[in-house]
Amino acid sequence: MKRFFGTFNGENIILSGQEFLHAKKVLRLNEGDEVIANINDEYDYHCKIQKFNKNDCVLTILEKTLCPSLPKKNIVLFQMLPKKEYLDNIISKSIELGVNKIVPFTSEYTMIKDIKKERVEMQVMTACKQCERSKLIEVTSPIKLQQIPDQIKGFDLVLFAYENSSTPFDSKLLKDKQNIALIVGNEGGFSQKEAQYLEKYATTISLGKRILRCDTAVLSLLSLVSILSNN
Repeated sequence: MKRFFGTFNGENIILSGQEFLHAKKVLRLNEGDEVIANINDEYDYHCKIQKFNKNDCVLTILEKTLCPSLPKKNIVLFQMLPKKEYLDNIISKSIELGVNKIVPFTSEYTMIKDIKKERVEMQVMTACKQCERSKLIEVTSPIKLQQIPDQIKGFDLVLFAYENSSTPFDSKLLKDKQNIALIVGNEGGFSQKEAQYLEKYATTISLGKRILRCDTAVLSLLSLVSILSNN
């Protein structure tokens, strides 16, 4: 069943903007067709298309159920800004693997210093619909690497994936941890000074002896953390 993000309006859900155009112009849905709508909360709303207006679509709610795809853990990814083609993949796969928030950051080896908000928001929505998550995740504006220590206060566990570390990942680190922060570099990696700085605030781990692309490193670490933490 097709899935859309809309807004709650009294007893109905309204699809507007690109979601309305996708339903009407691309999928060519008709009044009476059934869809699943999300309004950025914990529920899936099984709906019937009541009416197509000129600029929006009205959905009648038939049933409300808890979304089974929402993560059980609070995992936040601190991602050094990579090239655009890597960032696209990182955002979509991170959402599929249960990340709740992505915090991009800049560093000594960062070529890109900012992100296009509208493009990122569209990627987030597409990925959430693909993996059937009912709540959109937040991708913040980029921060500086030196701001990370203030951002990771209060986490149960902070893992820093560093290619020069000799400490292998240990699943015991995840025991009883609910709030987990992950720090991953970009294609340029970390300078020695930056790595030494982050090691003061995080548990530094290795993902193996092979050097991984930044998007592969994210997938590897998130797969381990999500599966082994039952997320």
